[in-house]
Amino acid sequence: MADNQVVKAFTVDVTSGATLSGALDLKQGWSTINLKIPSFSSGSNIYIHAAETATDTFVRVMHPPINSATVAVNDFCIASGLSARCIPIPTGYQHLKIELSTGQTDVTSTFEVICKS
Repeated sequence: MADNQVVKAFTVDVTSGATLSGALDLKQGWSTINLKIPSFSSGSNIYIHAAETATDTFVRVMHPPINSATVAVNDFCIASGLSARCIPIPTGYQHLKIELSTGQTDVTSTFEVICKS
């Protein structure tokens, strides 16, 4: 890592029974963002939602097409079963939420968002 790069970690929770976390303000744009997924047993897919400001409507982040003539744009989705992993996620936004496709019962999952300039 270059001496002038900044690394910062943020945490966000998805509470018991919920499918969407609260809003997380990354304070700025980052060149690299990784999502550290906690160990959990739920068979949930994980989606990223983003917004320009914390009070705007959050929408799912999409994968850009590889070749727009042949490949459709799809939701950025981390497949169920991938827990206790660190996954790179799309950059270019400051405010995000984590969505689980199914709510977990009797557990709060804390996700860590690790950013690098």
